[in-house]
Amino acid sequence: MMPEEQSQGTRAQSGRTSGTLFLVGVPIGHPDDLTIRALATLRRVDLIAAKNPQLTQSLLSYHGICAPLTTYDRDNAAEKTPIILDRLRQNQCIALVSDCGMPALYDPGRLLITAAAKAGLTVEVIPGPSIVATAATLCGMDANAFVFEGRCAGGTHNFARRLQSLQHESRPLILLPPVPTLPLMLTTLLTTLGNRRVVLGLDLTHPGQHVLRGRVRALLAKEVTFTKASRAVLIVEGARRGKRLGRKKE
Repeated sequence: MMPEEQSQGTRAQSGRTSGTLFLVGVPIGHPDDLTIRALATLRRVDLIAAKNPQLTQSLLSYHGICAPLTTYDRDNAAEKTPIILDRLRQNQCIALVSDCGMPALYDPGRLLITAAAKAGLTVEVIPGPSIVATAATLCGMDANAFVFEGRCAGGTHNFARRLQSLQHESRPLILLPPVPTLPLMLTTLLTTLGNRRVVLGLDLTHPGQHVLRGRVRALLAKEVTFTKASRAVLIVEGARRGKRLGRKKE
């Protein structure tokens, strides 16, 4: 029988001496999207482990929060994980945050979460905004089920090969393309899957957010303006049941 994880309140009552690792969702854009519970958690933890401390500091400053920060990203996860575990064992409470959205959702954190759970330490999720849920809601397609592919790292060839493996997938496809690669990704999408319907969201929840809807060829013809700091999410319609979209031209 597996031991149950205990909440912060239960931990105090049971006399446990270890701290809690909080997985805190932060805004994907607008700083006011931080939940009340996340705000209270970030105000009382001993340390915040962030993928991008500079962005996290901006969020904390906006809300008047003073808390020590440490970097936790893909490059130092193996090195930082045992250090954070030691601090948790010393009864410190630590928040793990992404630079936007939920930690560990196409984001560093899996190693720390797994290690903390394996060590019998308390891990709690403080749910918050998610770019994936936002995209699924925004797209206007059947999002009862969808396929999340993250950034499809590995270059154009790898992206095309992955798209080919999904050409008969009827669920919408959600991607987080790096903004500079958008034209190339759309071209690869057109070549591989055909002229499907897509929704492109740029800087969602920001005052200057931009949402484009149409087919791939139409989006390629548009002059889309963005900055290097822009964040993009691309939703691609799934294959029609009983038909192959493939390279169909419309």
